[in-house]
Amino acid sequence: MPIRLLLVISCVFGLLAVGSARAQPSSPRDAAADPLSGPAPTGDHPPPRDYFLLRLAGDRTEIRYAPGALDRAANLQTRLEMTARFYRKWTKIEIAPHIFVLTHDNWREAGYGVAYGLPIRIGAQGLAVPALGDDETVALWTALLDGHLPVVDGFLFRGTAQEAASLVLADVLVQRAAGEMLVDRMDIRFEQPWMRELAVHLVTQAVQARIEPGRVPVLDALYLMLAQRHLPGTESVRDYRPDLPLADWLWFESQFHVGARLVVARAGDKDAVKALRSLVKKGGGSLTLDGLLRRFEDLRDWLHQSFTAVSRRTDSR
Repeated sequence: MPIRLLLVISCVFGLLAVGSARAQPSSPRDAAADPLSGPAPTGDHPPPRDYFLLRLAGDRTEIRYAPGALDRAANLQTRLEMTARFYRKWTKIEIAPHIFVLTHDNWREAGYGVAYGLPIRIGAQGLAVPALGDDETVALWTALLDGHLPVVDGFLFRGTAQEAASLVLADVLVQRAAGEMLVDRMDIRFEQPWMRELAVHLVTQAVQARIEPGRVPVLDALYLMLAQRHLPGTESVRDYRPDLPLADWLWFESQFHVGARLVVARAGDKDAVKALRSLVKKGGGSLTLDGLLRRFEDLRDWLHQSFTAVSRRTDSR
């Protein structure tokens, strides 16, 4: 599917059940914060204190959640159990996510520097995620999406519609983090750092297409909105780093989403993951750019349209 057609489809918000709602920071603290330049939710973080957290065990996941967040914990567990099941079926690799569902106070007590409202990795298979939406999560996603939040109907969790929308948006990155766990377990050597992110989005979209196909167009629309930070073709793929400011990191993630979307659309969900594993095997444990472009010709146009060949940063690596 041509990239331009994919983006046009993503813009059809009426068919995607995505609406627009304006929200403003509701306190001086939120107004003074600059979530766009804050750190991206990358890297490893220490586990929180969990002696006040309740436990919800599953077949492939274990959830520790703040009192009052049982519905949220159960919803996450259902999605991640299905994700882990398909990853195991497709790759024979087991992931066993250990999730901490934390309130804002839990988050602050743990000393996490990443904004509340974004999931963070804890060790090889752990995640810390927000238990509920609040003024700060709404302000964060409002800033990232230039004032637009999806309309969430029939949401069962506590809080306003905007607070619920901020959790739905956070869970897009939760699903990405689960894909990152799988890619890490696949023990792939990547010729260039950005190729790891493309692989993460590939396995994430593959499982999303299988367990919740109706949400795929919504994800396309969300990442299209996150792509408004920069014009296509103005940033070099060589400038991608996991320690970029949050808004810039999400811009790169939006481009990798589109690239992975092309692969999954062409190969299918299960076969896209199979193709990734085959390329790595042929590369002796490495994923090379030449092998990737030979297998998926559409990615040549994607690279040309999405990125410039010239790095604009002197510290690019």
